[in-house]
Amino acid sequence: MKSMFRFVYLVILMCCTTPGYAQIAFTEHIISTNYNNPWYVFGIDMENDSDIDIVTSGRFGHCLTWWENIDNLNFTQHDISTTSYYAMGVHAVDIDDDSDVDVLCASQTLGVELWVNDGGQSFTRMIIANWAYANRLDVEDVDSDGDHDVLAVCCEASSPMVGWIENEGNLNFTPHIVKDNWDNVNCVYATDLDQDDDVDILASASQAGDLSWFENDGSENFTEHIILDTPARPSSVYADDVDGDGDIDVLCTVCLLDRVLWFENDGNETFTQHVVGTGFSRPHTVRTADIDDDNDTDVIGAAINSNEIAWWENNGAIPPQWTKHVITGSFGGATGIDVKDVDNDGDLDVLGAAQFANSIKWWENSNTAISENSLELIESARNFPTIVAGPLPAVEGRRNKVFDITGRQIDFPNPKPGIYFVRIEGGHLHKIVKVK
Repeated sequence: MKSMFRFVYLVILMCCTTPGYAQIAFTEHIISTNYNNPWYVFGIDMENDSDIDIVTSGRFGHCLTWWENIDNLNFTQHDISTTSYYAMGVHAVDIDDDSDVDVLCASQTLGVELWVNDGGQSFTRMIIANWAYANRLDVEDVDSDGDHDVLAVCCEASSPMVGWIENEGNLNFTPHIVKDNWDNVNCVYATDLDQDDDVDILASASQAGDLSWFENDGSENFTEHIILDTPARPSSVYADDVDGDGDIDVLCTVCLLDRVLWFENDGNETFTQHVVGTGFSRPHTVRTADIDDDNDTDVIGAAINSNEIAWWENNGAIPPQWTKHVITGSFGGATGIDVKDVDNDGDLDVLGAAQFANSIKWWENSNTAISENSLELIESARNFPTIVAGPLPAVEGRRNKVFDITGRQIDFPNPKPGIYFVRIEGGHLHKIVKVK
């Protein structure tokens, strides 16, 4: 499927006419240091006021909270729930298509919770899957019917499993189990891995020692393919086009090896293992984004035992070589991360949750990767920076999403001038600037 976005846009890349080099520094900002055992964090504009608010879970506080962004430096706490027992994974999306943001929470006691927003940030709880020990969540249109379905893993109890929850509209949901009795399954991520225009599922299971992808046949029947089988306890999974060759690669953290790995897809779903980073003690979460705005895929991770949030700079080689940059090494029990433009300045900042420190923070990106010399505007798609008038083709067979600077997904036919981020299915965010 090929789609077009027709507009005039400015592409800002590292290959400017005058060389410029990334000099990334991060400034720490505290949101809270008194939030009981936070695990995950998610950035989105909750109230449609054009800034990034933050949604968090507090496992021992049984809390689900959104933090209102007042001025990027000050956040006001609004507890959605204090009875989301052992709250873990969080996600926020307009799941009922009423133009406000609803919140999802994985409660290890209650199952998968949907908190329906009435439009004024008052929330009503629904249990959409009574799955004990629900742990992490993702959201994608699994059955290609135009709405948001929910994916979840349940890590313990009598039936650890990965499944998806079908959104049938009008707040009706049907749970489907993809694989059960899968020991300590701990992470799920949805993407069209084989590029056949349906949604496949990636998941990791630490005790079972598996990193697997589940191939969707187009009718939501799933076939498991094991990418990695190891006793070293895979702890999270993500996907992106790491090497820039047009297919979707897989990333994974491996707890007992203290490693972040990526698996190169040859285009036919045969994977070759590569190391991103080592010495990252008890890694818990991995993400990707173009942190230094040089048009390649960087990697971000959180590690519990080394109390770290770090990013690995991709040098653009084939295969990529990586340089580690520590954002913080004193974030006690770092667990959850997200990457959003919190301060609305056009680069990507990092959000984090630390369970032992009871802390939620964000780190402001001071990206100076773009040369300070004037940008030369050349009307050619082969030169950068470039002004281009006309259609921007999406990648064949890939789903594409466009987000405004607040993290909201938008329909793109007639956007206002401004900064937008385009995510090609399975890929990191590409920044574009609409100038007219």
